[in-house]
Amino acid sequence: MEDFQLHTKKFVAACTTSLRNDYRQFYDDFFEYGNKAADTALYFIPGINGVPGQIRFALPSLMKRYGTDIYVRCLNVPEFSSKAFIWEKYTPANMDKKRAQIVSDLNELGKAYKHVKIIVSSNGIYDFMFALSGVDQCLLEKAVLFWVSVAPDSFEPTQWEKLFYRINGFQEGGHRWFAVPNSNMLKMLNPEVSVWHQWKRGGVQKKWTKTDIEFRFRCFGMLWMYISISGFNKILEYMRKDASFPIRIKSYILAATEDGYWQGKPESEITKLIDRYFVDREVLYRKASHLWVLNPDNLDDLLALDR
Repeated sequence: MEDFQLHTKKFVAACTTSLRNDYRQFYDDFFEYGNKAADTALYFIPGINGVPGQIRFALPSLMKRYGTDIYVRCLNVPEFSSKAFIWEKYTPANMDKKRAQIVSDLNELGKAYKHVKIIVSSNGIYDFMFALSGVDQCLLEKAVLFWVSVAPDSFEPTQWEKLFYRINGFQEGGHRWFAVPNSNMLKMLNPEVSVWHQWKRGGVQKKWTKTDIEFRFRCFGMLWMYISISGFNKILEYMRKDASFPIRIKSYILAATEDGYWQGKPESEITKLIDRYFVDREVLYRKASHLWVLNPDNLDDLLALDR
């Protein structure tokens, strides 16, 4: 790490403390659940800075659709642990390790299970396409794919970098990293910086906080996350050059039309990307942000498409 800015040391110290000590309901490295002798296996690939434990957020909907006699495995690579710094994760060597693990996991599941449901979150679809050329035909013939929270295949520059890099930025691996704040008061600028979401169905109410599902750290009385636009784009470019597409297995896709990662682009742009990468697909569009489109109502509707 180099080129520390005004408050970088304080921010990195706060990030370190939170990463090692904070409790999060779904942000951990537990990666196996259920009955290994079942007929149906579910395999989860998280997106950028995602972790295996996030699948538990979707387990109620998954068990409602496929029953409790299932086996769940999540992509688990030590270099992408929930306890690792995000700026240490995204290197070409680590992406190769992730690719090898996806290939190994899927080929093993393809041999052992009658049905395989692949659940991919956000940018994780590009990890899947990076690995696809190594996946056996026997897996492809029995699998279906769910892509939740459609993410673009590159990140656009943000004006936030110019401001926040001067406050808390540093350079690592040849890329500028900076922390952006999360607050519901900033939702008008970007819907992805909200910190909680209220959900209600019938007489059931639930309030989810972002720190239940994704990593955030507290500094100067606010929640923050470190990102690198150039760092993420370099890795996405690295994967895309060897990606296999279009994806020909049956795919069910959930897209958020108020997704901050699309920076206000129309639904037609999301459709254009989906059409580039998929052949046999059904798409659900929902008016929500990138994260909070993943509520039980939308997940239930998505899974119901697998008839």
